[in-house]
Amino acid sequence: MGKQPIADQVAILVIFPRAGIPASTFATLAHFARHGIACVVVSNAPLREEDRARLGDVTHLVIERPNLGYDFGGFREGILTLFERGVRPHMLFLMNDSLWFPLRTDCDALARCRQAPEDVFGFLLNGVPRFGVSRDYVQSYFLRFSPRLLASEEFLTFWRDMPLIDNKHLVVRRLERGLSRHFARRGYTLGALVDWRTVIDRLMALDDPDKLARIFAYQCQLNPKDAARLQPLIDKGWSPLRIRDALAGPIRRKRLFASFPLMHPEFVLELGLPALKRKLPIQYRELVRLGLDKDFEPAVRAEMRL
Repeated sequence: MGKQPIADQVAILVIFPRAGIPASTFATLAHFARHGIACVVVSNAPLREEDRARLGDVTHLVIERPNLGYDFGGFREGILTLFERGVRPHMLFLMNDSLWFPLRTDCDALARCRQAPEDVFGFLLNGVPRFGVSRDYVQSYFLRFSPRLLASEEFLTFWRDMPLIDNKHLVVRRLERGLSRHFARRGYTLGALVDWRTVIDRLMALDDPDKLARIFAYQCQLNPKDAARLQPLIDKGWSPLRIRDALAGPIRRKRLFASFPLMHPEFVLELGLPALKRKLPIQYRELVRLGLDKDFEPAVRAEMRL
C-alpha cells in the first residue's frame, strides 16, 4: 500500500523500468494527483528499493509482476486487484510509460477526458480503413472508461476473461484493437481527443508549402515505406502541395502517414495531442530544433535533450 488515499477516480500506470524510473514518470503521477485522481502503479519489471519507496510516497498502491501480457497484462492486474479489494472506481484511467505526459504543466487533457461523453475515450481514435469500412479503436497507451461502463458486469468480465498473450503483435491486434471493438459491439461508445479522420483532413487542407515540405522531409527520415513514395516526387522538384494532392488517395487510405503520433511534432502538437511517444529521437530532435519544447514540463524537456 502507498500513502495516497483512494479516490473515486483512479489511474493505473503500467511501467517497465529497466534503468530506473525517470523524473517524468513522477511528474505524470503528480499531475494525476493534482486532479484528485488516485494512482496505482503496476511495474512489469522488478523495482529498485529506492524507486519502490519513492513510488509508495506518491501512489495508492504499487504492484510488481512479471512482464506477462505486456501492458494489457499490467492493466488487468491493476484492475482485478482494485476490484478484489472492493474498489470500484467511478472513473478509471489506464496509461503506460511509453508516453511523455503531460507535456505542459497547464495541460487540460484530463479535464477534457472527464467531460467527454463516450464510454471508452483516449488521446487518439485510430482506424484501419479497408474496402471503404473503418474499424475504429482507441489507442491503448491512454484510455479512460466511463462510469456507465465501469458499473457494468461486462467491464469486469472482459478483464477476467482476457488471455495473457506473450506476443506483442497479437497483443496489439487482439487486445488494443479488440478492447474497443468488444465494447462497441455491446453498445458502448468510442471517442478521443484526436480522430484519425481529422488528422487526414487537416493534412489535406494544409496550404503552407514550407510546413508541408518539413513534414515530408521528416517522414522520409522516419519511414522508409513512405520515403519510397515521397522522395522520388521531391527529387523531381514537385512542389509540396502538388505532392500532397498527387498522393491524396494513399493518404486517405492510410497507406501513407499511418501513425499520427510519430508524425512531425509541429503537426502533432497543432492537432492537440497532449503527449508524445518516448524513444523517438528523430521526433524530439526536430521538436527541439524548432524550439517547440520551450514551455514543456521541465522533466520532459530535460529528458528530450539528453
